[in-house]
Amino acid sequence: DVIESSGSDDYVTLGQTVTLLKEGGSEITVTIVGTTEASWKEGKISNESPLGSALLGHAKGDKVEVCTPSGDIVNYTIQDVVHES
Repeated sequence: DVIESSGSDDYVTLGQTVTLLKEGGSEITVTIVGTTEASWKEGKISNESPLGSALLGHAKGDKVEVCTPSGDIVNYTIQDVVHES
């Protein structure tokens, strides 16, 4: 089953595509999906992953700190939040 976006375009929710600026300058774009849809190669991350769960509820311009499975801390700034229709 495909999960549709469950909120407004202002905040990160399921089904939304988020552009992030990683501390240090690299930019990535990911779509927040349910666990069964996740595919890093396709740019789809689970809402239960460290990055996905850290992004939920935040808005464009917010800074988000993510603790990776290896224990590293990575900081991102949300550049854009787009509702996928």
